[in-house]
Amino acid sequence: MKKALLKIFFLLAGSCIWTACSDDTPDQTPETTTISNEIYYANKLGKDILSTYYYWNKNINDDLEAWNIETNEDPIETVDKIRYHEGDKYIDKWTMMTDDMDSFTSSVGGVSTTFGWNLTVYLVSDDNQCIGVINYVSAGSPAEKAGLKRGDILLWINGQNITTDNYQELYYASSLTVALAEIDWESNSIAASGKEVELTATTLYENPILCDTVYEFNGKKVGYLAYASFDLIAIPELVEIGKKFKSENISELILDLRYNGGGYVITENVLASMFAPQADVEAKKIFEKETYNDYLTEIYRQEGISLETRFTTEYNYDDINLHISTKDANIGLKKIYGIISSGTASASEALLSGLMPYMDIELIGTASHGKYCTGLMLSGEDTYQRCPEEIKNWGVYIMVSIYQNANGETPCMPDGLQPDVTVEDNPMLPYQLGDVNEPLLQAALLRAGRKYENLSTRSHSQLPLYPSLPMPQKATFGKRILLPPAAIKHSDTIMPDIQ
Repeated sequence: MKKALLKIFFLLAGSCIWTACSDDTPDQTPETTTISNEIYYANKLGKDILSTYYYWNKNINDDLEAWNIETNEDPIETVDKIRYHEGDKYIDKWTMMTDDMDSFTSSVGGVSTTFGWNLTVYLVSDDNQCIGVINYVSAGSPAEKAGLKRGDILLWINGQNITTDNYQELYYASSLTVALAEIDWESNSIAASGKEVELTATTLYENPILCDTVYEFNGKKVGYLAYASFDLIAIPELVEIGKKFKSENISELILDLRYNGGGYVITENVLASMFAPQADVEAKKIFEKETYNDYLTEIYRQEGISLETRFTTEYNYDDINLHISTKDANIGLKKIYGIISSGTASASEALLSGLMPYMDIELIGTASHGKYCTGLMLSGEDTYQRCPEEIKNWGVYIMVSIYQNANGETPCMPDGLQPDVTVEDNPMLPYQLGDVNEPLLQAALLRAGRKYENLSTRSHSQLPLYPSLPMPQKATFGKRILLPPAAIKHSDTIMPDIQ
């Protein structure tokens, strides 16, 4: 896939836009410099990529011109510093450089070394004491094998209180012993349960499909899909779920994206082709549009390449070994209830936005993240046809476009999608994802017409949410990763040589 991406960009350029990376030998760098080859080339890589592909390259032109690649300044910090900002406010919060593109690409694909839990950490006292609450666990993970589940409360780690100083060990430690707590629902207080669990992190693929089921009431069927990341591996399983929903004749879908921070545009397009009205898919109507910087827009115009993505049912990508059809998986939906939160970002927001012109979308939860642009993952080896060994594994995840729906709108820009029905997520409540009493799902089912007895009369529905702390996010969080259709068209074209 990475080679295909760069083939289109080099082809579109028509001639080499880069200074020859392989010809910039150490002998050609100034004699007065003591900069290492790696840092020199990495600075050059970052500056070249941002100068050419970056959506806001004009806005940061002064910073780009001031970027001296012949210094020992960390290029990762330079990219972080000069990405588009207005004063101290960063408009672009997502462009980033890495010196380990292999690990970055693997983690974006859903593979990481992990305990397999997604947590919210809350500050529960003035002396920095915290608790960790499990939002969900991944199938087959150490956390699941230990019997942990949504709602479990972590009170101690390795015999010590969880605090603001050590809570990130819950994600980064290689092994842990955690003590669990329980809630007294009469007093709404938290106390140690006496149970401890030992965990060792392992490298595994975390399946983003958390729950799928069908509810039947009032003579209709409503589907539910909780989905945590737009990766590529889960696409065939998603298509099978679409076929199952279709066979069940569901008319409405509750799409739970509260923990979904984004991922690949291909996966977004596949889901759109299953969720949109079949007539619009068959008519190949516009699903999304991309707007690029002036340089790429002109190059695409010259090549006759459309900046629009239309609904389709056939997805054939040789570079990622994806050959899938959604022809028999269009569900025939009339309405989607989208469950959203601050953890809903990028491809999740784009999917809901792209469907809005074609069907009724009702949003439930809290405001989404507000990631309205799209990125490419470009490594040094991708960017230069002949690249020094030192930077083959360096790379940039760079924002190249802003997406719009068929009406020319980007509803999550700039402050996120806003809910029609506001409901706070509270993982401390004793309900698993898919439980009809889980508050966000309950709100969606109420909107769909399901009746409840003694609604909201239980005391634990009033359990307060404490202030939450920042937690490490999945590698896909805030990422909408683009593989342009044109890259596939030109995948067999030889890139111009770099002299």
